[in-house]
Amino acid sequence: MLPQKIFNTDKTDYQRPEIILGSDPGLFDTINKHYPELWRLYKTLKSQDWDENEFDYSSCNMQFKTCDKVTYDMMIKTLAWQWEADSVAARSIAGVLAPVCSSSEAWAGWVEITRNEIVHAATYSEIVRNSFDSPDDILDEILSVQQAMARLKTVGRVFDEALEASLDYARGARPNDQETYNAIYLFIVTLLCMERIQFMASFAVTFGVCESTGLFQPIGKAIQKIAQDEFEVHVQYGKEVLAALYKTERGRTAFEQCRHKIAAIVNEVVEHEIEWTEYAFSDGRELSGITCEMMKSWVHFSATDVIRFFGIDDLADFPLVDANPLTYMESWLDMSKIQASNQEEDTAQYKVGVMQRDDQDEIFSVDF
Repeated sequence: MLPQKIFNTDKTDYQRPEIILGSDPGLFDTINKHYPELWRLYKTLKSQDWDENEFDYSSCNMQFKTCDKVTYDMMIKTLAWQWEADSVAARSIAGVLAPVCSSSEAWAGWVEITRNEIVHAATYSEIVRNSFDSPDDILDEILSVQQAMARLKTVGRVFDEALEASLDYARGARPNDQETYNAIYLFIVTLLCMERIQFMASFAVTFGVCESTGLFQPIGKAIQKIAQDEFEVHVQYGKEVLAALYKTERGRTAFEQCRHKIAAIVNEVVEHEIEWTEYAFSDGRELSGITCEMMKSWVHFSATDVIRFFGIDDLADFPLVDANPLTYMESWLDMSKIQASNQEEDTAQYKVGVMQRDDQDEIFSVDF
C-alpha cells in the first residue's frame, strides 16, 4: 500500500474535489471536470507554448552600447526586476502548491504556469546572454540593484510563510485547519497581486522604452509574449481559482478572516511599485511622452482591478483609477481581458464567475 500523500487509495471526492487542502490526490482525473474554466485556461496556455530562443537579440547588443544612459538604465533596471520576479515565480508556484493542491484540473494549470514561468525567466537570461559582450558582468549589475529586490518584499514574506505552511503540512507537522488554509489562500492572493500589478507595472516601462525610442524591438516582442501569457492566462487563472474557492465554506471563511490582510498586501504592493517608479524616474531618467505621474497612475489602474475583484474598495490606500493612463499599452496588451467589476454589488464578494457556459456536452454541426 502506498503512503496516502503519495497516492490516496481511499479518495472518495473525485466528483467534487477541493482545489486546496481537500482529500489527498489519487488518480489524476479528467473524467470529472468540476472546474472547466481552469482546464480551459490550462489548455490555452499549453497550446501557445513557445521557446525563449525564438527571438534574435543581436541588434540589441549594439543598441545597448550606443543608446543614452537614461535609456540604458531604464532597460537594465527593469530587466533586473523582471528576471528576479520570474525566477521567484518559476520556483515558488509548484513548490508551495504541490503538497496542498487536491484538484487534478487546478494542478495541471499550476504546473503549466510553472513551466511557462521557466520560459519567462529563461527569456530574460537569454536577453542578457545575447545582448551584451560580457553577460556575467551584467548579471552582477542586475543583482546589485537593491531597489529591484525591495519591490519583492511583500511577495517574499507571504511566499515564505506559505512555503513553510505547505512543507509542514506535507510532513505531518501542521494540521489541515483554517490557519493552514489561510496561509495557502494568501499565497494565491499575493501571486495575483504580483502578476496583475507588479508585472504590469514593469512591462509598461519596457514597452514605454520600445515605444518612445524605437530601440530594443526584439526584447519588446519577447516580453510582449511574456506579458500576454501573464495578462491573458495567469491573471485570469488566479481569479478563477479565488472565485472557485469563495464558493466553498472554507474559502469564504478565508476571505472573511483575511479581508484586511488582503487589503494590506495590495496596499503594500502598490506602495512598493510607487516607490520603484519614483526611483526609476529619478536622477533625470525619463521617457519621451511618458511621465512619472502617468506611470504611477498605471500602477493605480492595475491595482484598482485587483481591489475591486475582491470587493474591498473601501480598504484601498491609493486612488482608484478606471481609465487607462497609458494608451500605448493598448497595442501591447489585449486590454479587453481586464475583468470588469460589478459596481452595483454591495457585498464583499468576488466580481467574477457571473457568466456560465451552457453549451457543455452539446454537439454542433459544422459544414465545411
